Amino acid sequence: MINLEERVAACWSPEVRPLIGEAYRCYATGSARAAIVLTWTAVCADVIEKLRHLAGDGEAQAKQLVEKIERVQGKADTEAIKTMQDVETGRLLDTALALELIDAVQHRKLNQLRLDRNLCAHPSLSPLGDVFAPSLEDARAHLAVALDALLIHSPSQGAKVVARIQTLLADTAFIGEDFIAQTYYDQVRRSAVRRRLVNLVTKHALLEVEAKDLNAKEIADRAAVCLAAFARRDRDLVRNELRHLVPELSQKPGDVQLRAVGRLGHLDLFWETTDPVLRDQINGVAADIDPSVSTLAPHHLALLSLVAVDEVRALLPALEPVHRQLPLPAKAAAIARRPGPYFVPGLAGMLQDAMSFRTAETVCQDAVLTCAPFLTTEELTAVLNAWIDNVQCREASQMPEHALTLYRATSHLPGAVEVWRTFTTRAKELRPDWAYYHYTEVAALLPAPAAEQ
Repeated sequence: MINLEERVAACWSPEVRPLIGEAYRCYATGSARAAIVLTWTAVCADVIEKLRHLAGDGEAQAKQLVEKIERVQGKADTEAIKTMQDVETGRLLDTALALELIDAVQHRKLNQLRLDRNLCAHPSLSPLGDVFAPSLEDARAHLAVALDALLIHSPSQGAKVVARIQTLLADTAFIGEDFIAQTYYDQVRRSAVRRRLVNLVTKHALLEVEAKDLNAKEIADRAAVCLAAFARRDRDLVRNELRHLVPELSQKPGDVQLRAVGRLGHLDLFWETTDPVLRDQINGVAADIDPSVSTLAPHHLALLSLVAVDEVRALLPALEPVHRQLPLPAKAAAIARRPGPYFVPGLAGMLQDAMSFRTAETVCQDAVLTCAPFLTTEELTAVLNAWIDNVQCREASQMPEHALTLYRATSHLPGAVEVWRTFTTRAKELRPDWAYYHYTEVAALLPAPAAEQ
């Protein structure tokens, strides 16, 4: 059941909150008639304030009505009263509908609130002896509609929100992660607008929709980030949009399909909406990747990076053997695209197998450092032992800097300080004549041994 008290506290406007709070108190004390009258008062105040915000943003239709209201506010003459009656009778809700502050269903329900308010406030509208007597259920229903349709939402328009997201996707300063979801999706809670937002980013992420003067692949990559953030908020909505659009993916060229899988394959919702034909097709592509190639195409790397996802390994069994056979630089590049716990047990072996300084640096940067958040103390020990035992790792020029980065990412682990102390001590012993490879910057951060404190 809807908790009206929580909804009242969530009312976006500090000016409207006391009005709807008073309406709720009337309902809670059994005064249904007063609750309905005050609920309509709060709705009017809320819409007018939202229109002021939109007028300030340059919305012409909002500005026109706001100017009409402001011309009569503070007056109590007949003309002012008639003007406000005209506004409240229909223009207020009609304008809110036109500006997408509410949808058609909410418009109808709020209009019923207006009609019931008139019956409550003007008994003369009812036949003699048949005064309108609303029930508490009526009052509660009107309160719930007013709160859910209007009062808990900030003044954001659906069309403008969608347009802003399109602009942000193309912005060179795209932030990604949860920024768009927090700034727009979370602020526009009406289901119709959210559906449009999800539909927009799903189309771009899946189908690489062409955008004027923009790189469709880059826009698609950004849209996939947004879609993942939306999925954390409403899985059912994202699933429905994927279900509608995934069939169109089969009509796209093979490279577009692969890029879509690389972007969205980590989402279980994506695989829920695909059919066995597409999955078999993608698995066949993975099986045909030549693991002896030192440099793979980006969409092949993105596909192979999905080996980190348990569900994908089960659906695409060709991924694991191909990834296992990749040369170290290509394997590290795939790991860098989607680091995770799956790769951690193999990190020490990759460092052991590095046969050149540059390969060691690549493995460390792309694989070890990206997976650092998933290391345990035991796994860190194995990584550092492999590192110090392989001269190609130990004496590569960038490795002291990488060690400092890894230390900062792992020093919180239980016993990590002693593991690093052993590492720096061995570095000195193995190359006493060359201080650069004593990893002095890491050693300087280590606290003194307990016996010396």
